[in-house]
Amino acid sequence: QAEVLALVNLSKMEFSQQLGPGAKVLIGGQNFTINGLLGEGSFGAVWSALGASKSSSSSKHGEVAIKEILCRTDVELGRAATEQRLLKFVGQGAHAHKGLEAVASRRLPALVASEVEALAPDLWRVRLAMTRLRGQPLENLLEQAVDGSRPTSDGSLTETCRCVRSLLDQLVPALEHLASQAHHRDITTRNILVEKIGSHYSFGLVDFGLAVDASKWQADLLTHDIGGDGHYWPTSSWFVLEYGAHHLEKFPALLQEYEANLDQHALGVTALRCLMELWAPEAEAAEARGSWAQVSKLMRLRMAWTRFWEDIARFWQPIFDAFACGSADILEHLKSQYAQAGVHHAISADLCAVRAALRDLQDHAELADLRVVCRALLVLIRPGQPRDDVSAWRRVRKVLAGEPHPGQDMQHLQSASMSPESTSTAAVGSYVPRPLNFEQEATTSSYRGWAPPEMVAGLGGHQWANQVEHVTDTTGKLASV
Repeated sequence: QAEVLALVNLSKMEFSQQLGPGAKVLIGGQNFTINGLLGEGSFGAVWSALGASKSSSSSKHGEVAIKEILCRTDVELGRAATEQRLLKFVGQGAHAHKGLEAVASRRLPALVASEVEALAPDLWRVRLAMTRLRGQPLENLLEQAVDGSRPTSDGSLTETCRCVRSLLDQLVPALEHLASQAHHRDITTRNILVEKIGSHYSFGLVDFGLAVDASKWQADLLTHDIGGDGHYWPTSSWFVLEYGAHHLEKFPALLQEYEANLDQHALGVTALRCLMELWAPEAEAAEARGSWAQVSKLMRLRMAWTRFWEDIARFWQPIFDAFACGSADILEHLKSQYAQAGVHHAISADLCAVRAALRDLQDHAELADLRVVCRALLVLIRPGQPRDDVSAWRRVRKVLAGEPHPGQDMQHLQSASMSPESTSTAAVGSYVPRPLNFEQEATTSSYRGWAPPEMVAGLGGHQWANQVEHVTDTTGKLASV
């Protein structure tokens, strides 16, 4: 084992020496010259590069990105193989002039060349050369907006809605095309690239490292680890963290959400975060634009969003720290504590409050783009509750295209509220969906607590809320050990 670890460390050193500015590398029979490092993650490093000769087929792509992955297990090697297959799938639509394939080829990276090299028993080096998408991580743009620099946005609602709608218009059809093959499972502001040219926003999605085969996902979800960034997880992912995927079969609403809606929800949360962080209320006040009703509903949405985002950050940070320090004991303790406290209930309550505010804003929005964005987000963002409406990429695309939106509010809420899950009175630690009419109640009352009174009463009143606070305090100390 010591010899293998030494070999791994040696290999890492060799990698950094081989792939550096000016280095020449041969991948799949094609020559590339490394320009510089684009980024590093838990699964490998990504470099920018150019084809070394005009005869290289990579030259038609211009600058490419090269991802290098060190695989120590068959599972990691299989994950890299899935990424290679998806990149190749995207590349098959490179010559399409219209349709989902054409959109995907512009918004997702495509395979240029690949190579797998066995360095030792149970040790492989995988290199994937792919088309490089232009732009900076969306996270950078949001950070600039929050700190006030705003180099690419004036903070107005009109500009913000144009940006968010462009994000959805461009990535929804690309992800619909990808969904026939895989679920991405890691849609975040770090993996979405954005470039602004004039008044036009161009978006792309990268990093298929956590993607899973769509045809096998439902059958194999019990054997897959939970992946991605918890900020963008739906309620069902938090439930799986607490209890494990094998308990999902008892709760059809959560099972359906986990099987089919991970990427939709993540993109919805990403788009909503853009709306909330790029919009600057002071810009509206300075220009005296927008009615009081629209602005007041936007502020109500911002309050619901802030509650959700702060809660999710407090829950996720201890989990992230436990993963980072590699402590299985701490992670298992956190899972137990979160299950006892019913953390997924808090997240579901926050999401229902966000959806209620979105629905209210949709009804009072004056900007056409804002109305469309709200409608799309109501399809994408899942509440962790039984619902008759189904979130599907095609449905979101129709909403963005302005096609008639099937009514779902009262009809779906009433039918869902009669389901056995909605009337369950299981004990703390089981999944007890809140009454679905909370989304209606929230339109006329401010959302101040963790959950509506009826759910808190069913879970032991203030004791439940206190448990959640206790988990946060305790895990913060544990994670720092």
